[in-house]
Amino acid sequence: MAASTGVADAPDLGTLHEFHGVQPVLPVSDAARAARWFRDVLGFEIDFIAGEPPSYARVKKGDRSYGDPVYLRLWQCNTRGAPPWRGEIVIHVGKDIDGLHAAYAKRGVTVIEPPVSQPWGLREFAIREPDGHVLRFCGYLP
Repeated sequence: MAASTGVADAPDLGTLHEFHGVQPVLPVSDAARAARWFRDVLGFEIDFIAGEPPSYARVKKGDRSYGDPVYLRLWQCNTRGAPPWRGEIVIHVGKDIDGLHAAYAKRGVTVIEPPVSQPWGLREFAIREPDGHVLRFCGYLP
C-alpha cells in the first residue's frame, strides 16, 4: 500500500511539466580543475565552466547516438569549518518552471531557493525534501 501524500486528487506535476533528466551535483574543491580531470582522465567533454573565478561547471559524455548523455555538475565548495555538503540532484523540466514552483509552494513544499535565471542558460529553483535532500528543478531559458 502506498503512503498517503495528501494530494490524492492533485495533477501529476512530473508529466504536466515534462520532467526529463536527472543530474547529480558533486561537491569539489576546485571546479575548473575537476572539469579538466573529468575531461582529460575520464573522457568527458566540458559543457561549461561558470563564474569568475570559476566556481561551477558541468561535464557530459554522450550525444544521444547510443543513449541519453550523462551529465555531472561540479560545485566548488568551501570546506573549511563547514559541515560536509552531501550534494544535490538536478531535475530537468521541459516547460513552465515557474508554474511548477508555484504548484509546489501551494502544496507546502519547503522552497530553499526561489526561481532565478542563471548565466548558464537555465531558470531554476531548489526545494528540500523531508529527509533533508536538496532537489533543484531547472529548465532552459527561452
